[in-house]
Amino acid sequence: MNAHVAAILARLQEQPSHTGSLIVTLFGDAILPRGGAVALSTIIELCAAIGIGSGVVRTAVSRLAADGWLVATRQSRASFYRIGPARSGEFIRAARHIFGPARRQGVHRLTIVLSEPGEAREAARDRLAKLGFVAWQGVMLAPERPLPPSLAAGVTALTATATPEALQRLAAKAWRLEVLGERYQSFIEAFESLARQTRRLDARDALIARTLLIHDYRRIILRDPRLPGAFLPEQWQGHAARGLCGALYADLLAPAENWLDRNARTETGDLPPPDPSLWKRFANG
Repeated sequence: MNAHVAAILARLQEQPSHTGSLIVTLFGDAILPRGGAVALSTIIELCAAIGIGSGVVRTAVSRLAADGWLVATRQSRASFYRIGPARSGEFIRAARHIFGPARRQGVHRLTIVLSEPGEAREAARDRLAKLGFVAWQGVMLAPERPLPPSLAAGVTALTATATPEALQRLAAKAWRLEVLGERYQSFIEAFESLARQTRRLDARDALIARTLLIHDYRRIILRDPRLPGAFLPEQWQGHAARGLCGALYADLLAPAENWLDRNARTETGDLPPPDPSLWKRFANG
């Protein structure tokens, strides 16, 4: 294994148990665009290359299947796993969040939502949180956006303006941007040396590097509220992290897909070709 890929892998191995999460990354990144199903033997082969034993893999995929993330089928003595229908929407939404267009621009105002105390309040706050609102000083905040009519009928929504400096100060506190920025900086430091090595990787190492890259990035970006630029500090680490991730991904994609073409299997044989949208990931900056 390439020394730079091995160093990134060592960083992952220092963290708590990660096998199930890593397999979710593999399915969401590489298997979803190619039909959503793959042989257990393919998963075991890839995990073996990064030091995860087959017993650990079998336990992890069994737990994922029990939780509905994957669905198992058998053909003779071989096992196959596909993305569970109950969880497919979560995989698709996560992929859009990770690989889709960059954050909204041109938004310079806040929507502030107040809700009356009572049984409906928590339900409203849960719905608002799913729409990107954050709780702050007893109210719910988000960059300006309309509310669904069914939600708007039960709350009071206000639009507020502020100076750019005040907007950035509020965003930093309400969304804890300092912590998020530190995680982005750690990501950059872990992966920037790989940028000079991508063309030296063989196909297997390219797929491993791609999986580790997206595994680390998704654990940050899925917690990122993706605030518009006006809400962010001028030197926002998230911009550099996305640029680095997109550049590395573009370099790793073709050789990684070549490994899947030659080695990955489904119940009917080779993996189907990837959806054309795969080649447009990170295309919008």
